[in-house]
Amino acid sequence: MGKKKTSMKGSKLGRSMATLFFLLQAIAAAGVVIELILFPLLPAKHMAIVIAVLVFATIVSFALLGIRRGRKLLIVGIIWAILWIAVSLLAVVYLEPARRALGEVTGQTATETIHVEGIAVIVRKDDPAKKLKDTDGYVYAIQTAEEYASSYVAYNYIASSQSINLSLKQYEFYDDAANGLLNGEVGALLADASYVDMLAEYVEGFAGNYRVLEELSFDTELKGIVIPFTPTPMPTLTPEPSISDGPEPSITPGADITPVPTGSGVVSGQATPTPSLAMPPRENSYDVTSNYFSVYFSGIDCYGSISARSRSDVNICMIVNPNTHKILLVTIPRDAYVTIPGVSGGSYDKLTHAGIYGVKVSMNTLENIYGIKLDHYVRVNFTSVERFVDILGGVDVNVPIAFSVNGYTYTQGMNHMDGKKALTFARERHSFAGGDHQRGKDQMELIKAVIAKMQSPAVLNNFSNIMNMLTNNMQTSLTMDQLTSLVRMQLDESPKWTISTYAVQTSGAMEYCYSYKGAKLYVGYINKASLNEASRLMREVMEGR
Repeated sequence: MGKKKTSMKGSKLGRSMATLFFLLQAIAAAGVVIELILFPLLPAKHMAIVIAVLVFATIVSFALLGIRRGRKLLIVGIIWAILWIAVSLLAVVYLEPARRALGEVTGQTATETIHVEGIAVIVRKDDPAKKLKDTDGYVYAIQTAEEYASSYVAYNYIASSQSINLSLKQYEFYDDAANGLLNGEVGALLADASYVDMLAEYVEGFAGNYRVLEELSFDTELKGIVIPFTPTPMPTLTPEPSISDGPEPSITPGADITPVPTGSGVVSGQATPTPSLAMPPRENSYDVTSNYFSVYFSGIDCYGSISARSRSDVNICMIVNPNTHKILLVTIPRDAYVTIPGVSGGSYDKLTHAGIYGVKVSMNTLENIYGIKLDHYVRVNFTSVERFVDILGGVDVNVPIAFSVNGYTYTQGMNHMDGKKALTFARERHSFAGGDHQRGKDQMELIKAVIAKMQSPAVLNNFSNIMNMLTNNMQTSLTMDQLTSLVRMQLDESPKWTISTYAVQTSGAMEYCYSYKGAKLYVGYINKASLNEASRLMREVMEGR
């Protein structure tokens, strides 16, 4: 009698365990399907295969766990269920973080609003101050030509938050303020953090003789601030450079800008004539897998947070036609002398300076140059490039011209590069007679190498880590649906993309710039014939020719 009761209890326990493991497996399988629906990376046929495998595995579990006789089969069924529960959970653990990370990176709006990310407190390199409290009694320098309100608020914030006594000295321009710091006229300089590298590049003797004591961040747009004295009015700079018609730059560096006569074909307020380029027809709500689209690659010149305001040293436009599987990359030198729509009021500036006003302003500037609409943007910095290349396992880059710099040697032809070597390659310009023109070409070669590596199905094995890395290291307006649809197309069709490049030519001169007043800077006049050729190539890819 006792054996029968034990047998019945064992039977009930076995059925309970069988039911539990079957339900857990079914729930786990359903979780995978839901995750794949929310994160639609796989093409329909691959999705059908995955679902079919999960259904088959669940049916097998039901058959094994539903058999009432045979303890061995029950054990086999439980092991089978545990195996598929583990597989399903691993899939969810792999997909869920990647989906959330991609959601954070994508779909960001390019805003024209100027948000102050930070104000740098700069002292001389040998200054004894180690923290803000140590600047008690210092004279702080502020320049009045631009970003004046932000610096003034920072000055008051330091004095009040640190309970220290400070005094203020105004300079008209940043270079005057920087020289005041170097000459000992002031103890500290307040500057928009995005200008620090500009000071190091443009002010003689500043590089290597300063250090940033602290960078202050503000969460406000600083509207409605009452300024107790009037900043120096900003001068209006409205020269119009003459434009060469030949295929090669013909303007002598340092030549004076010649005003363009009325009726010359140069639109007032533009550094170059905007090409007439009507966009080829396309649906309003287009599909990136069946319609051409354009992407602006902005590379800002700093490490650290991708949200920092900084100059855009990389300005590459990418035209993609998924029907012909053609990609065109067009670069233009950072020093191109242009107007900045909505900012400079018709005055001229370097293209790179547009980046400090926001990615949307850079996009507007390039649209004005090329006469096209830029649909999306991707924004990266030095940290992004290093980490992304490393997480891809390195990339194979075609090096047009051999050179050596910073301990790295680049031979002509294909070179395998890790993140640091790739970044050094993309930043170097002093090793080439072509300077920034060659750097732009090299940057396009690096992008080509990254695109080639991303076409490999093996990248999917590391997709979750890639997405997690991009969360804090990249910004893009492309949506998750658009990116996943492109991934599905690549997995489904495995197309071979043809990637071509073009570099717009400029010729050098020394001119005043809107964003850095007080001294002439090196700029590049855009060559009209080269610009028109770039626009023609863009149209060809858009039209599918």
